[in-house]
Amino acid sequence: MKVNRKLIKLFIIENHETIIVSGFRQFFRPGRDLIEVSGSAINVHTALHSNEIRLCDIIILDLWIPDEKPLENVKMLKESFPDKPLLVFSTEDSPEWMRKMMVAGVKGFVNKDASRHDIKSAIERISGGGNWFTLSLGDTGKAEPSDKKTSSEDPLSPVQLKILASLLEGKTHKEIADLLNSNSDKIEKTLVSLRNRFNAKTTVELVKILIEKSLI
Repeated sequence: MKVNRKLIKLFIIENHETIIVSGFRQFFRPGRDLIEVSGSAINVHTALHSNEIRLCDIIILDLWIPDEKPLENVKMLKESFPDKPLLVFSTEDSPEWMRKMMVAGVKGFVNKDASRHDIKSAIERISGGGNWFTLSLGDTGKAEPSDKKTSSEDPLSPVQLKILASLLEGKTHKEIADLLNSNSDKIEKTLVSLRNRFNAKTTVELVKILIEKSLI
């Protein structure tokens, strides 16, 4: 018997709104994945006055939004939209922050370098009433690590695309880190991961390979 699956509508709160929203729309097609971006905002205060957020199924929230505090953001969103699960989508990879978000009531936490497969799995799991946390959280018993390796044929994440585009513009690692509210170590970690994924010895070789594959 064929099961009719419901379209999952996302509302994204992210100060790099254009980059992340375009990335999600590249990753997910409503007709294929039954996932679509129905609205977005650059911060929580703007989101609270949005009509689109009232129609979404899941709220995607960046952890670090300028001039706003993560725990206060979660509290405001849960008070205003108690029936809408929250999925944190962040460059932060600290288990401590994942624990804080879990305790605050967030349903999932995914790193911005995650593969399309992991992001989709998180969205589907949370839409079905479950939890999804990318890294192990010790003895909480609620973590959902992924065992699927990223393929060289998978599209790049929005953050990976932004890092590479910034490098092509001549920006330094520190400038890119400041742009993404991250740090230089995490930028280099992302590039090392990409070089390994595409068997590139240098970042210049990596960029060449990605251009040849039409990934950037």
